[in-house]
Amino acid sequence: MQEVQRYNNLMTVIKGTLTQLELGIKGLDLITPELEKMMSSFAENKVPSQWSFAYFSTKPLSNWKEDLCNRYDFFKTWVTQGQPVGFWIGAFTFPTGFTTSLLQRFSRKKDAPPIDRLQFDFIPQTKKVEEFQESPKDGAYIYGLFLEGSKWDEEKQNLCEPEVMELYVAMPVIQFKPISMRTKPIQNVYECPCYYYPIRKGNVTRDSYMMKIDLKLGDSPQEHWIKRGTALLMSIGV
Repeated sequence: MQEVQRYNNLMTVIKGTLTQLELGIKGLDLITPELEKMMSSFAENKVPSQWSFAYFSTKPLSNWKEDLCNRYDFFKTWVTQGQPVGFWIGAFTFPTGFTTSLLQRFSRKKDAPPIDRLQFDFIPQTKKVEEFQESPKDGAYIYGLFLEGSKWDEEKQNLCEPEVMELYVAMPVIQFKPISMRTKPIQNVYECPCYYYPIRKGNVTRDSYMMKIDLKLGDSPQEHWIKRGTALLMSIGV
């Protein structure tokens, strides 16, 4: 699995650079300018640049370390115990590669349309991911998304106003279900942009924008949420 290899490479780099730094501090090896930058990053609670090649994150080093362990455990469990019932979308370094694979798998079914004639139907669930006993017949259960600039009304199953000073709200599990491409746009939904991390413009090496996810509207029209800048995030900065 390509994702596992990427994380294994990152772990190798972390172990190697920390070993070099330890030897340098003990006076047994030369402290290079790169190691000096690493020590400065540690002092500022920032992720060293040598460790940021696998995926982009805005988290401070203390939170990044915990997040990395959770990501690694997710894929380790997948490899050792088999495919999970639900997928933590933020753990993927290239989430669109995973969602494309869902469409590809569906397109191989008998009488299924080709992949360029498919799209997703996004179905929010009322159960938590640990309550599901088996995977859906088509597509996958996705968790780990956060709403910014809005809140999800679990009773009415639509967007609603967030609480005061509530910046991020966890979304419930969403089934990404492949379907034949619609001939007409669906009504009463907000085409919510989904980003990999909170910096929406991305950077020169990595786009932040991933896809659009349809979420049902409540009392407010789509224009209201557009002006609010409402979006889904696969990871947040804390």
